[in-house]
Amino acid sequence: MTKRKLLPVAGALMALAIPATASAATTPVTSLSGDWATYNSSTRLTPDGANFGVYPDANSFGMVIYNGMNGKTLADIKQLSYTFRYTAIEPTMTTAAPYMRIDLANGKRVILDPSMCATLKVKQNAVQTYEMTRDTVRYDDDECGPGGQQVSWDSIVAAHGSERIAGIKIKQGESGGEAFSADVTKMGLNGTDFIFGAPQQGPTGPRGANGSTGVNGSTGAAGAAGSTTVIHVTDSRHMTGNTLRTLRVSKRHKGARLKSATASLRGKKLKVRHGKVMVDLRHKSVGNYNVTITAKYLRGGKVHTHRSARKLSVAVA
Repeated sequence: MTKRKLLPVAGALMALAIPATASAATTPVTSLSGDWATYNSSTRLTPDGANFGVYPDANSFGMVIYNGMNGKTLADIKQLSYTFRYTAIEPTMTTAAPYMRIDLANGKRVILDPSMCATLKVKQNAVQTYEMTRDTVRYDDDECGPGGQQVSWDSIVAAHGSERIAGIKIKQGESGGEAFSADVTKMGLNGTDFIFGAPQQGPTGPRGANGSTGVNGSTGAAGAAGSTTVIHVTDSRHMTGNTLRTLRVSKRHKGARLKSATASLRGKKLKVRHGKVMVDLRHKSVGNYNVTITAKYLRGGKVHTHRSARKLSVAVA
């Protein structure tokens, strides 16, 4: 997908909080092979799900690809959704959220874009589910061109239902943002919930209130609509990386000296003192913890801003 033109498109798109149901089949995805694939090594399975990034800028991207529907038609898709949480260094960024698309054998695409061509802000650090077959989508309009429009799934199937599928893809990047990443935890297809990173993750929801996920095959009970169950590590194995970590900000950058720095972890500010970022991972659950750092450097009376991201993780040894 090429870099999008940020042109407004009429319509409305909403995230749907879809609760787990007893009738939904659950299939763990423990390897991105067979019917599953990735575009490059920037996407991998973790206990938090399929992890994307960290991507430095809009020229970078990654994809999870599902080929299990290849050869079937658009009309064969009765339900299609994905669940994710993402972060970007800019709090107002609209286009850094992962998006879903269906590639067709004729070279066309059906795209579910949560930002609706950068007209809607997609909340960061929040677990969200988008349902392609119940939201508005675009057909053959990758770049939000002036002729493109958001239309209902039913109208797409009415006009193109016989067209053959060549891949279902979840993609982040190549659209906008700096230092962005995402965890995609679930894809729902025709009543089956594919859970990424299982068995570490309980199938009822991708993330608990404190960001923790199930481990060692644990599963949580279904809660209220849109809620998840917090599951903690209970076995005797120790967790590595759950310590007080110190990240150092370079005192100089391209000849300029450090003036000040700020840092955040999952939307929360971290303490920065004398160029050192203190990251407390003690008692944190298994998963990835991406730290974004904004440093200001002074040279010749001018302030230069440099943004970067550091990836930390906690794992069970």
